[in-house]
Amino acid sequence: MSKIDDEVRMTFSGIADVLIPAAEGMPAASSVGVANEQNLDRILGLRPDLSEAFFRGIERAKGQAPATAAEDLNREDSAALAAIGLIASSAYYMAAVVKDLIGYPGQESRAFDADAVPEYVSNGMLKVVQDRGPIFRKTPKAQTA
Repeated sequence: MSKIDDEVRMTFSGIADVLIPAAEGMPAASSVGVANEQNLDRILGLRPDLSEAFFRGIERAKGQAPATAAEDLNREDSAALAAIGLIASSAYYMAAVVKDLIGYPGQESRAFDADAVPEYVSNGMLKVVQDRGPIFRKTPKAQTA
């Protein structure tokens, strides 16, 4: 795994902004911190399978304008751009401000009663299926060699 230094963060942040620009009331990727330690480092730690393609793409993109880098990667190494894009979008949607803007509260604990009758059973949704009765095709008998 390559080292995540300031140049890697800056290059990633620029490409992330090309992929997720500020639009229609939503912030750009860099403005929610997609390249910081809590996001980039964490995602690469959780998804080490993305590291090789991510760092390959970042290395190719260094020193280029972000839009040019993204276009070149899309044309010449789409797997690297896909890894960068997946990491950018993952970090973006983990940001609290983005979750608030889209109305996503995050994972919530829900109580589950294994003995309760599910709503889809009690509300009549399955009545058509129950009234129809069982329908199936018999499977052919297996032939022995």
